[in-house]
Amino acid sequence: MIVNGVPTSVVGMQFDGTVDDVSKAFREFWAAENAPAKGRSTASGLMLSAVDGDCFYLLSLPPQHDSARTRGLMSVVRVGGDKAEHRIPDSAIPLPEERKVLSDVESRDGGQTGRTWLLDMPGEARWNAQRYRNRLALQGWVNAGRQPDYLSVGTRAMQGKAFAMQRGKDSVDASFSDRDGRTFAVINTTRNR
Repeated sequence: MIVNGVPTSVVGMQFDGTVDDVSKAFREFWAAENAPAKGRSTASGLMLSAVDGDCFYLLSLPPQHDSARTRGLMSVVRVGGDKAEHRIPDSAIPLPEERKVLSDVESRDGGQTGRTWLLDMPGEARWNAQRYRNRLALQGWVNAGRQPDYLSVGTRAMQGKAFAMQRGKDSVDASFSDRDGRTFAVINTTRNR
């Protein structure tokens, strides 16, 4: 995946042995590779990290119930070099105007690529959603579905708008929510190959 322009991989892993066995093996490997490494125990388990060239590695090992096997998540982030190229380029999906991008994540799975933006913008969700839907329609996007207005937990008033549109191999799911006089939007696009 690409997280805010940075190439990243996350993989679930399973190892034979205890958390201590796995920790020792990774520390020995990183020491042999002259990769600076650290470990830290937290309430959510053991975190091991290392830096090797342009890559940052983080192995998260939550508390384990079965001592014969250890499960964890390994993430690898390329911290140096050029930004990654998106399979869904910025030019493919128009985003709402007057927005600030809070996060941008692209994931790649088999025959499909997905890209999700979290946006902050001024104004009410219903107006921002309507303007964005109209903008997409003017560019040839067609309605693929409209979700009913939704309530946030603990409120009685409608809090957001959601809809889906499609153009060719690309689809967009958009969700707009009101928050303190501003709109937070999640724009998720999917491209099938």
